[in-house]
Amino acid sequence: MVKTILKKITGRAFINNFMFILLLVLLRASVFGNYSVPTGSMNPTILEGDKFFSNKLAYGLKIPFTKRDIVRFGAPARGDIIAFRYPGDESVRYTKRVVAVPGDRIAVRDKGIILNGKKLGLRLVEKTPESITYEERLGRRTYHVRHSYYTTFLDDMKEITVPAHCYFAMGDNRDNSSDSRVWGFVPEENIIGKIVFRWLSIDPQSYGPRMERIGPVR
Repeated sequence: MVKTILKKITGRAFINNFMFILLLVLLRASVFGNYSVPTGSMNPTILEGDKFFSNKLAYGLKIPFTKRDIVRFGAPARGDIIAFRYPGDESVRYTKRVVAVPGDRIAVRDKGIILNGKKLGLRLVEKTPESITYEERLGRRTYHVRHSYYTTFLDDMKEITVPAHCYFAMGDNRDNSSDSRVWGFVPEENIIGKIVFRWLSIDPQSYGPRMERIGPVR
């Protein structure tokens, strides 16, 4: 009798553990994601060593482990930082900022963004020997971007129109980012979620925590 009771308890524990693990897997697949950016392409907003969560329900609910939507709640807005499957290799995850949405006209001239015929406003924040940091204004959104002093092939781009169900995304480290200026638009179906919160930041040089960086990502 004791053996029978133990077997029942063990069986229940196994089922409970299995259901808990399954729930975590489904939550990870459909509700939230854990990301980091291995390069400096999103500096100064996201630094190497930052760890952050994405909200996979920000724009809709997908069938787990697929790109198919069950329901759409909305669409990425200009200024959102998104996680998405890189169009050139969907096994790779990218993180960039949405700069233009379907129907927008966008061009780049002398490093400055021209959106629907108007140049985005820039306010000087900091100058260092290596780079210049600006506060960029995109509608009502503001965030920091980094420019270099030298000329690159990314400095200019002729005007293009963003097609339906696609987005134009750029890194905040404007002269050191492989983004829509290089490989084209982000298909809507490739978007995984919206980056919302930085839960950990480790300095890759000292390996110490950067507690001041923990908080919402904008």
